[in-house]
Amino acid sequence: MPLSEKEQHALDALERTLRTENPRLDRWLRRMRSPEDTTSVVLTLGILAAIVLGVALLIVGTRLGEAGWIAAGVIVTALVPAGAILWASKRYYHPRCHHLVRVSVEDCPRCTAVA
Repeated sequence: MPLSEKEQHALDALERTLRTENPRLDRWLRRMRSPEDTTSVVLTLGILAAIVLGVALLIVGTRLGEAGWIAAGVIVTALVPAGAILWASKRYYHPRCHHLVRVSVEDCPRCTAVA
């Protein structure tokens, strides 16, 4: 449930006050990873893991001469990363500016912060 505009302003004011009163907290908050960065890392690692697993299945299938293992390797190597990229692009990339934010956000917070 999103915060109302009044609650968001109160939260921003509280955060500014805490940052000015405690420089260590300010430094710590600046170093924190944003959810967008975490999503990118998880998505990248998942795609790499799927490719490694797919190649391993292809190698096993080739060694055993089993068409089922080879088909599974092709599917995992090609379709799983493609599906993950498609899922992420529909869910996280803003349609107008292509920043990594939830699509449900009307105005991209990264673009409005710069403006």
